Amino acid sequence: MSLLYRQCYFAFFQLLALIILCLSCVWIFEYLGGLTKGDTDYFWLLNWHQICMITAFAILYSNAVTVYRLVQTDLSTQHRANATLLVGSGLLVLAGLVFTITWKITYAESDSDETLISAENFYTFHSWAGVVTAIALATTLILRLFYLEEHPQLVVVLTVFTLGAAYIAMITGIEDIVWYRNKAGDLSYSSRDSESYVVNFLVLFLFIQVGAILWVWYRMQYSATDREEYADIEGKDNTHIPRPMVGVNI
Repeated sequence: MSLLYRQCYFAFFQLLALIILCLSCVWIFEYLGGLTKGDTDYFWLLNWHQICMITAFAILYSNAVTVYRLVQTDLSTQHRANATLLVGSGLLVLAGLVFTITWKITYAESDSDETLISAENFYTFHSWAGVVTAIALATTLILRLFYLEEHPQLVVVLTVFTLGAAYIAMITGIEDIVWYRNKAGDLSYSSRDSESYVVNFLVLFLFIQVGAILWVWYRMQYSATDREEYADIEGKDNTHIPRPMVGVNI
């Protein structure tokens, strides 16, 4: 597979991530009240949560797990990029969890109609998927930074598991927001064509992105020709370019 093809695919991959982020921002600012406390008091903290998680996984984590396949550079630079993106993703997930916990303490303990979501509704499938994702990401990050050489296979398995859990959490989180708004008597998103388009396209592009990641992992392998072409371009011996997403041979 030619390096030009990889560069084009990398550009397409970044475009996908940008579209997802833009759709999330449009939904938040146009229909969910934005990121400041206003009329929809119960949503502004959750909007911050959504921004943190989308950025963490659709932008940073997705690039972290494909950097070994799509970025043509030496292995040490790939390792540093992978670790930096994973750390950034972890910090944003931590921030997102802080916003969620703050929201629960501030609003969800009340059963008044104005708060929209009571404490009993906090424990949805999305919530548990989010908890599993956060734990898996933390474990992956620790193993990746400190025990990669000792447990390479485990890092690969946890990387794949975290990816799946993250996208399940993001998609079910979107579903939760729509359901909560309908329950509260807010205008159903399905009755507002423009918002329904934003939400449906957001979910669609999340599915496309995870499919693109799987394609990168299992189809885009470096051949001997690719290595020779890369060596000619960079003037280096790059026969060590790894096959998988975390820089270890499996």
